[in-house]
Amino acid sequence: MPDTTMTSGMGMSIGPGSFGRFVVTWTIMMVAMMIPAATPLVFEFARTAERRRGWRTATALLGASYLAVWLVFGVVCYALYSLLGMPWPNQGLIGGGVLVLAGLYALTPIKRASEARCRELCALHAPLPFSLTRSAVVVGLRYGLSCLGCTAGLMLAMVLIGVSSLAWMIVLTALVLIYKVAPVPSPRWPVALSIGLVALGILYAVVA
Repeated sequence: MPDTTMTSGMGMSIGPGSFGRFVVTWTIMMVAMMIPAATPLVFEFARTAERRRGWRTATALLGASYLAVWLVFGVVCYALYSLLGMPWPNQGLIGGGVLVLAGLYALTPIKRASEARCRELCALHAPLPFSLTRSAVVVGLRYGLSCLGCTAGLMLAMVLIGVSSLAWMIVLTALVLIYKVAPVPSPRWPVALSIGLVALGILYAVVA
């Protein structure tokens, strides 16, 4: 079981705890952070499907399949965290390094393509093509994977850093929300974001 007593230089320790506790905590976090970003897609799906039978259930399935992507990501990170015997003595440097990598990732073509895909999927450009239930699951999974491509670096930092400090979890949660709900970025936004994350990574490595 991962250590639940790890402390950080920026707040009280909370630790990942048992697997069950982590799943519950992670799910609540994902609902708080990711559902606001998915709301336009959910509303668009409901508007498109509302005259078809079972549209309410299908809309709920869309949200559930979207969250399922994040739950699987969290479980994989938890398993790796446990398998690698974390936290390590140099955990602060590792967490800071992950934030620096997240900052550099913000400049990559993969990140830009994922953002464009997210914006594209928020608009359903044609009638839903097959069974409503299947459409909901497919749309939710596709949107979840696109969001994962946008914020994978930050979410990995959330597992490595956020689970060890309440204060850092709040900081990273705010960053993810900015990532997801900010208007369509200007060309300078990725550079500013990258610089900010690199600086934050260096700060964490120093104070953790």
